[in-house]
Amino acid sequence: MVGLFVLGGIQVTNAVNSARDAGNARTLSITATSAVLFVHEIERELAETAALRQRGGTSGAALVTAQRSRTDQAASRFFADAAKAVEAVPALADRVRVAGENYGQLGFTRASIDNGTATMVLVTDVVYGGLADALLTVADAVPGQIEDIELSNAARALASSAFIEHYAAVERDLLRTIFSRGNLQPGDLGNLALIEGAKGQREAEFRRVSTDQQRQLYSNEVRGTDVDTADGMAAKVRDVERDAAGLKVDADAWFVAQSGVIRRVSIVSVEIADNLDVRADEIAVSASRRAWATGILTVLLALGALAIAIVLAVRTARRLNSLRGAALQVARRDLPDAINAVSAGSSSPAPSLMEGGRTAAEVTRGIAALNDEVGQVAEAFSTVHRTALRLAGEQAELRVDVGRMAEVLARRIRTLITRQLRLLDEFERDETDPDVLARLFALDHLAARLRRNGENLLVLSGGEPGRPQTKAVGLGAVITAAASEIEDFARVEFQPADLAIAGPVVGDLVHLLAELLENATAFSPPTEAVTVDARATTDGAMIRVHDQGIGILPARLAEINSRLAVPSVLSSAAAGTMGLHVVSHLAARHGIRVQLHASGSGTVAYVAIPHRLLDTVSALPMGRSAPTETIPAVKPPPSRPVQVPSTVGAPLGRAEQQFQPQRSQPQAPQIPQQRRPEPAPAPTPVAAGPSAGGMAPWFRPYLSGSSEGQGSFRAGGATPPPATSRVQPGGNTPSRGVAQVAATPPANPPVRPPQYSAQTTWGSPGTWPPRPGSPSSSAGGGSMSSEQDQNLPRRRPGAQLAPETTAPPAESRSAAAVDPDQIRSRLSAFAEGVSAAARRSTSTATGQSSTPGNKES
Repeated sequence: MVGLFVLGGIQVTNAVNSARDAGNARTLSITATSAVLFVHEIERELAETAALRQRGGTSGAALVTAQRSRTDQAASRFFADAAKAVEAVPALADRVRVAGENYGQLGFTRASIDNGTATMVLVTDVVYGGLADALLTVADAVPGQIEDIELSNAARALASSAFIEHYAAVERDLLRTIFSRGNLQPGDLGNLALIEGAKGQREAEFRRVSTDQQRQLYSNEVRGTDVDTADGMAAKVRDVERDAAGLKVDADAWFVAQSGVIRRVSIVSVEIADNLDVRADEIAVSASRRAWATGILTVLLALGALAIAIVLAVRTARRLNSLRGAALQVARRDLPDAINAVSAGSSSPAPSLMEGGRTAAEVTRGIAALNDEVGQVAEAFSTVHRTALRLAGEQAELRVDVGRMAEVLARRIRTLITRQLRLLDEFERDETDPDVLARLFALDHLAARLRRNGENLLVLSGGEPGRPQTKAVGLGAVITAAASEIEDFARVEFQPADLAIAGPVVGDLVHLLAELLENATAFSPPTEAVTVDARATTDGAMIRVHDQGIGILPARLAEINSRLAVPSVLSSAAAGTMGLHVVSHLAARHGIRVQLHASGSGTVAYVAIPHRLLDTVSALPMGRSAPTETIPAVKPPPSRPVQVPSTVGAPLGRAEQQFQPQRSQPQAPQIPQQRRPEPAPAPTPVAAGPSAGGMAPWFRPYLSGSSEGQGSFRAGGATPPPATSRVQPGGNTPSRGVAQVAATPPANPPVRPPQYSAQTTWGSPGTWPPRPGSPSSSAGGGSMSSEQDQNLPRRRPGAQLAPETTAPPAESRSAAAVDPDQIRSRLSAFAEGVSAAARRSTSTATGQSSTPGNKES
């Protein structure tokens, strides 16, 4: 389009320039014609004036006056045309100005002739001759300014004829003077020769530039008796040296004969001038018409091309728009729906319809049918669409197959580990050797961890871990079970709350907390404890896992929280952070919110449990009655300040506000606390028997009273240690929590168990558990040791108790009747654990030291 418009503009410009040149040529031609006619009228005026002077009198005055009037009319026409010529060609301005100056002197010359003061009037007169020469100069300069060759030659022929006429008039005056005198003056023959030479030169130029028609016109007009007579008289003057009779010629006869020649040349000039004007008009009109035609045609062609381009552009734009709509339809709906259907294993959905009731595939096929550039793009897009569907289907099927294989493999691994754990249970029940039993417990713990890793793979592949539980379980037992499934379980300290978790959620919550505890112990110093606390909130319950690690960068922390908020599919990216992926899946399954926050001393993991996952039943174990005896509650001194996160704004709603640090407050008044009965250690183990209650196997040891997770307080009024429990290894508590405890009654009569306190103080950093090895955590001088070849810490019976607690407890009031069978089962389990620990401590007391990294409990 641009090239067409440029070409059309060039054509129109050329046509307009041609029309302008033609108009200028016509103006110059008219100027040349008017100049020649002006010269002709001046020479006629000069001839009439000379005749009047020679005849004398006033008989020819009227002829002179009429001729002067015609001369003035010719002058007016010439100067009008000359003004236009000067406007078109400024180079003619000087010549026109000279002609105007000479014409201005013509009035004074006329007056002198009329008064009789002027001499003989000739063409060579200063005024008449100068005016004629100036006009001829203008006529001779015009052809050089005309670009059209035809008009230029015609104007040059006209100027040549005007010069021929002028030289003929000059020759007429010169010979008339000679014939009147009858003799030759010095220089007369020379002047005659110059005049005839100049006239001959102009005649040759006329024949050179004129057309055949113009030459024929000149030949036909400039001949006859007058021409022959004038030529003969002039020839006699030139031969006057041989024949002196050549000067004896009548001057009037010569004047008449030469005037006839001038009249004939003037006829040729007028004819050429008329033809020049007509031809100039024709060329100008033709050029103007051609310019208009070129412009109109160019505009029509441009408009036509523009219309065609618009039609093609609109058509192409519509096709491209349709192709774009089809591409967006495929990219945003059809392809994702097909991939989701393949991923879900269902049939592919019907493609959605676009405007016009056609599918994206139909629109693409229609566009590709024309087989042009847009059609080829549509065909390529169809190929890409089909390839994307095929690859997406293959990838989705591969992902589903990998997930199914991982799920099947995980279930098989879990089945084998479960069988292995059952065998270990049998071995543990039948084994009495403390060393062998310790090794069995270590193997039991490793198998439990291996089972959890298998369940991780099962969770990531979309399967159910399969931890059946129907009854509500206390939150303390849940935390204890979670801690028992990690390697550094001895480093976990927690402050339980009287909360109960609904049965269907217990297994997944244990798994979730185990992953968080594993992560906390892995990324914190081995000598530092990992603190777990829990409390009821307005939104449900909040569990907080606080480690003493180096912390996490904000960008990395935001990335981890985003992964915890949105579970991802099983992929290679889950290999490095499998625990976090498992936590996100388990949390999303039950609507639990998990977030990590940076604190001043490590990282805190918040686990927000909604109300619907809590049970209205008390978190106390089954069979335990409400305590009736109270002890004064004294706020323990702070042993380790813990800073709660403040960098992330309200991630868990109102629950986070309850963990904000508080300013130091005055010591609260002593509030009576109820005491719970504690099981007394039995001297000898009892045989295994049926487990208590209908609880899941991994909760039986924690709900049987042997490892509830409650800290023991002294019975007197001394300041007790913080109500912080630490997961203790021992022969009566397998790390996986699946030991089948005996339920048969012990040989000795049951004694009152030690008292436990369920009261926990919240709201200040001082209530956090003390660091391992602090005085509050080692009351009674107890120590922890372990086998060098076994990474299981040991404890001594009664090492955690204060000296005052060994005294017989005071009588307590029973608030409700207690089932004897439940008491018997719990006491049997407790006696078995204490006995096993005593045997292990006795066998390892000689020469064996504690394993590095184990902390005193």
